[in-house]
Amino acid sequence: MTIVVLVASVALLAGDVRRGRPASAPTRWSFLSAQIALVATAFLTLAFFPLISTKFFGRFGRSVGHLFLVIMRSTPEFILVYIFLQLWGPSMLPAIVALALHNGAIIGHLLGRYSDEIPLRPDSSSGLNLYAFEVVPRMYGQFLAYLFYRWEIIMRETAILGVLGIATLGFYIDSAIADIRLDRVMLLLLITALLNLGIDSLSRLIRSRLRLSTRVSACDG
Repeated sequence: MTIVVLVASVALLAGDVRRGRPASAPTRWSFLSAQIALVATAFLTLAFFPLISTKFFGRFGRSVGHLFLVIMRSTPEFILVYIFLQLWGPSMLPAIVALALHNGAIIGHLLGRYSDEIPLRPDSSSGLNLYAFEVVPRMYGQFLAYLFYRWEIIMRETAILGVLGIATLGFYIDSAIADIRLDRVMLLLLITALLNLGIDSLSRLIRSRLRLSTRVSACDG
């Protein structure tokens, strides 16, 4: 679902470029960057949760992984974005990477703890087979539930990060305030609110239709 939305957003931007319209429209860039950050969050979550799972690492490895996830999820996105801005310059990349790292660490920590509660059969596989065919499929519903829950938060944070100079809705709102263009400010605030309400409602609808739960599925064997 997220990948489909991402592809559609890229197509819209490409269409604007072909028609000679500015591709830097605030709503388009905010929406597109949020979808990219969401997809990146999903991949990082799947990479992060084994770091603290007893099914994949020993005590030392889990301690290192736990420390890494604590740093990533407790460091505010603004700090991460600021650091990446100094390294890579002003673009959408620092915001996307910061949001993906922060949210991926949050969801990864939750899934890693819940993975310890999954009962395994005595003849269960190990390593990559255990990861791909035992643990991930049984936590997939929970993984999607948390991911859709963070979707609206990522969208809201993407807009707010514009105050750091990144070309999202927050940047254009800040510029309009500086120019004392209150009509533009109100319009952009309304667009921001509608986008967040729309994504939150869509996220709730998808979770309800798919019957996604934060509980780990039981072992049928």
